[in-house]
Order: sequence, then C-alpha cells, then structure tokens
Amino acid sequence: MKYLEKLPRSRELKSANRNPKTWFFLFCWLLLPICNPAQAQEVVESQGLRFRLIPGGTYLLGSPAAEPGRYADEALPHRVTLASFYIAVTETTNAQYGRFLKATEHPAPLYWEDKNLNNPSQPVLGVSWHDAVAFTQWLTQVTGVPHRLPTEAEWEAAARGGLTGQPFPWGAEAPDAGGVYRANYQTSNPGATGFRLTAPVESFPANGFGLDDMAGNVAEWCLDRYTPLGTGGPFKPGVLRLLKGGSWLSRARDLRAAARQSVPPHYADGFIGFRVVRPLYSSP
Repeated sequence: MKYLEKLPRSRELKSANRNPKTWFFLFCWLLLPICNPAQAQEVVESQGLRFRLIPGGTYLLGSPAAEPGRYADEALPHRVTLASFYIAVTETTNAQYGRFLKATEHPAPLYWEDKNLNNPSQPVLGVSWHDAVAFTQWLTQVTGVPHRLPTEAEWEAAARGGLTGQPFPWGAEAPDAGGVYRANYQTSNPGATGFRLTAPVESFPANGFGLDDMAGNVAEWCLDRYTPLGTGGPFKPGVLRLLKGGSWLSRARDLRAAARQSVPPHYADGFIGFRVVRPLYSSP
C-alpha cells in the first residue's frame, strides 16, 4: 500500500461516645479510598503497558441520526451498562509488540522492517485480529492476569472520555478547529498534523479518561464479531471483526466515537493496530 497524544482537619472525636464497634466502622470508612479499586487510576505492568481504569456504570453510546458525518451502519443512541475495566493508555507500540515477538517467535507483522513505521514508540501496525489476540494471550500468560481486546461497547465508552452525546473524544469541535490538530488523520493538506505516517503514541492530547489516540493514528481491533446495523455488506454476519477509531489514513468523520469499520479477522494493513483491555474482575 502507499503510505499515505486533608482530609479537612477532623473535628475532635469524643471517645467517650465511641464504643469499639463504632471505632471499627470508622476505621474501615477511612480505609475505603485506599481499598476501593474504583479509586485506582493507573496500573503499570512488567511488559511496559500502562492502563487506566474505566469506571463501571451506564454509558450512552451510538450517534444521533442528525450527527454530521454519520454512517448508516451506526447504532442510534442507546444506554449500555458496563463493569469496570482497565484499558491501555496507548495503542500497542512496536516496542511492546517486539517483546512478544522475541518471546514467542510469532511471525513479524507487515512493515516491521520499514524504518518509517517501526520506531519503538510508534504503534505496531499490519497486525491481523488473530495477531492481536495472540498478543493478549501471551500477555495473560506472562503476567498471570487476564487480558483481551476491548468489546466495541468498552472501546466506545472509553473513547468518549466521560463525555455524553459528543461525536469526538475531545467534544464537538472539528479535529482541526482553531488550527489545532487533535488527532493524526488524513487532512486535505498531507502532513498538516505534523506527521506524514503514524505518529508516536502520546503525540496528541489525551481524552477525559487519560487515553491517547482514541481517534486517528491506527484503527483498533475490537473483540466483537461484526453484526450489521444498517447497510450490511458482502460478508455474512459473524465473519467480520470490528475496527474503531479511524487512522492516519482516515477522514474526520471516521474519528467519531460511534464510527465503525469491519474487515475479515485475517486482514492486515498499514492502518490497523490495537490496544489491550484488562478486565477488573475475572470471569468465573
């Protein structure tokens, strides 16, 4: 293919009014901010991946029928309840993927030797869905903690960064509003974003959840099988897998959180990468 970021001081407690049980519950209450996993913001793993906690709750996903740039095959606004989960701060990088290749002798992806695309801090690309799943399986094995690809709902909830009803991870402004580029994507002036090809991860501002490149740079594999919502396509439902986020080859409309692409799981190209999820709670 062509190649086209005091406690406020406690009031005095009158011990005469506190029995042992009261003191016990007070002690537990003071420990809650430490023990409650929902307070955690970031986890650093031995393999160089950093994760942010996405709090469990109900999220509004999808796009309104009148949203500019909307495709027919996008869900209308709907509420989804998700359990808390951790998601990687960045797309999987060449450095991170290289550890996997070295440890497993898994075949190298497309463009692995391309000096324009294989900087350690650039996202790995040219990986199929099967390659991405193999990476998560290896990560699970070496860390002893389950890892996988995100579902489409998890990905979209994370991408929105806590915003509701906004098309992009940063809000409603166009990706180039005010002459400031908020993502790495294909503009009418190639290279205007500052990058001709993929950008090193964390080159653009993070969203409200502290996640980078949830729009542009590389399109990201999701765990789900594709189910047509509107237009359908040449493949039977269940054959294709989902990509989210758009890439350095995408136009602005493809950077919207609700936008979705579908390709066969064996497909690999120079605009496809992935990021990893670590469920907060393992399935029994």
